[in-house]
Amino acid sequence: MSNHIAFIGVGNMGNPMAQQLVKAGKQVKVFDVSEHAIKTAKKTGLNVVNSLDDLLSNVSTVISMLPEGKHVYELYLGENGILKKISKEIPKLFKGKLSYVELGSGAIDKIKLLINKDVKYYVPLDISLDYVKKSVKKLKKQYPKIKIKPKKIDYSKHFKIPNLKDTTKVYFFLGSSIGNFHNREEVKFLKKLRKSINKNNYLFIGVDLIKNKQTLDKAYNDKKGYTAKFSLNLINIINRTQKTNLNINNFYYHGYYNTKLRCIHGFLVSKINQNFKIGNKKFFLKKKERILVEISNKFTVKSFSRLASNTGWTTKRVWLDKQKYYSLFLLK
Repeated sequence: MSNHIAFIGVGNMGNPMAQQLVKAGKQVKVFDVSEHAIKTAKKTGLNVVNSLDDLLSNVSTVISMLPEGKHVYELYLGENGILKKISKEIPKLFKGKLSYVELGSGAIDKIKLLINKDVKYYVPLDISLDYVKKSVKKLKKQYPKIKIKPKKIDYSKHFKIPNLKDTTKVYFFLGSSIGNFHNREEVKFLKKLRKSINKNNYLFIGVDLIKNKQTLDKAYNDKKGYTAKFSLNLINIINRTQKTNLNINNFYYHGYYNTKLRCIHGFLVSKINQNFKIGNKKFFLKKKERILVEISNKFTVKSFSRLASNTGWTTKRVWLDKQKYYSLFLLK
């Protein structure tokens, strides 16, 4: 089995992450649609390939660092974005000195908008400690008085944070990752998080809202075909790991919004009747039979408020973007 890593998107965030993987001894291939990103990647010694097909052949892991679209940037960071609104309200929401604890901090580009003179500690939590340490260097220069304490954790499990004395602790789980849990795992996650955060502290959590079906279907069937390529690469991985001989050309990807279940379902669909074996077990796929490979749950303000309440949280405030596509909840 190949241990190559495929890296899609080597811009300002992706390039240093890919370089760190190379330094760690990993075999990395990268791809980007930006000529500038490609030139920079070649200058820094990364192995650049010419197409997604080349990238996804003979790899075991795919990492995506695709840029956010303009609408996503405006939703979060623009002049009328949700974080801009919250940054103006935080001094009224919390009194005294604050500690910010960010789950899955990554490049810390969003949290910067929310820092003010009352923030005494910033604790970025992420699975990649080296990357977080590199990301906070600029923040330290910009806010030299803030004590920054990066910590490596798997925040899906119970965790402890450093001692942050005499402050109100405000946690952040930005983005919309809460929608990617399956089989009610979001319930377990929020309950575990509730145990890690005591009752006197707060949590900002991003929640992707239900939109019209056409908008969601279009988003998960992107014109450049990234989602399809990612999903179809699972066939290559199955062949390598299970020693099967499935033909990737005998499948296609289809994603759609399930209005009844209120979630995106992504499928690999068989184009023909086909047989294959995994170990001694035989399988038969009929033409148009589907394999579920992706789930992304969507919420209403009411349904997520109910989920929060059922897992021990109280909803204090909710912010929406202008189009009501996205929400940010403040829980306690």
